[in-house]
Amino acid sequence: MKTIRIILAAVSVLISQWTFGQNDSVPIYTIMYNQAPEGFDYPLIGFVNNGHGNHKGAQIGFINTNLKAFTGAQIGFVNSIGDYQNGLQLGFVNTTNGPVNGMQAGFVNTSTDTVNGTQLGFINTQANTSTGLQAGFINTSTGKLNGAQLGFVNTNPVEVTGAQIGFVNTTGNLSTLQLGFVNVADSLKKGGLPIGFLSIVRHGGYQAIEMGYNELFPYNLSVKIGIPAFYTTVNGSFNPDFEDEFAVGAGLGSNIALGSIFFLNPEAYYLFQFNAENSITRASFNLGANLSSHVQFVVGPSVSWIWYAKDYDVIDPAFSFYRERFDENDELIVGLNAALRIKLSK
Repeated sequence: MKTIRIILAAVSVLISQWTFGQNDSVPIYTIMYNQAPEGFDYPLIGFVNNGHGNHKGAQIGFINTNLKAFTGAQIGFVNSIGDYQNGLQLGFVNTTNGPVNGMQAGFVNTSTDTVNGTQLGFINTQANTSTGLQAGFINTSTGKLNGAQLGFVNTNPVEVTGAQIGFVNTTGNLSTLQLGFVNVADSLKKGGLPIGFLSIVRHGGYQAIEMGYNELFPYNLSVKIGIPAFYTTVNGSFNPDFEDEFAVGAGLGSNIALGSIFFLNPEAYYLFQFNAENSITRASFNLGANLSSHVQFVVGPSVSWIWYAKDYDVIDPAFSFYRERFDENDELIVGLNAALRIKLSK
């Protein structure tokens, strides 16, 4: 039996060596190398599988290639298709030199045309319109994306109409949701909403520097960035009368237009005093006015909840409309907020 297996293996190698350089219209079916001409729609299972022309079925091996369109499944370490794909590519590297109608799942997935389906991997790229999902560490789409990008870094220079969810999201026209730590868009269209710690919209965004006063801190400086409907703010406050003079924090807010001049401005943010270790959670409901194209004034009531790190510690406000100490660590203060903003955005 062992002798027969050796003979069969030798014959297989001889056939492979004899036919490897022959006409690509001749099917080759060996353990190491399989070749399928046009119309030979049988599964190719071997170390290297090569399909000439259009092919249907399956290629399972270490290296799978098909020179034209492929319908079925390629499963291996490296998979490549020379034309459109209908089906599945599952491997370490998957490339399609045409539209993808199905799924690419691997470490690196690329398509030089449209993707109508899903790319799942560490790096996903497509060069034309995409309808579906890109999920990976780095997702790039150079054409319009009618779907979603989920990953650490998501980029699209044209337009995303689905969603970008990741640590860093960038796009040209934003008409959908961006959810991440850093969001960048060239312009904002109807329905666009960036939500993150830092959201930069070049056209249609909101960037402002604010100098304000309230009952706890007479000197306040903050930077606001995002869009008018939703922006984030980084705050720094100073009161020379406090034992711990400085407090820093961050929050969020919204400008709700009431016309061309007035707007409502709800805001909430958190402040922390590092030396005293006190935390202040503050909310204000302001009425704003556009004094010019770049100057805004806001004023309104505010509520502050103070948590004291040291029992029965006290922060005395300059004034208050209402003040209630609930226990040794928690206090509520109702006061007033007023600020002048310089808009940096158009």
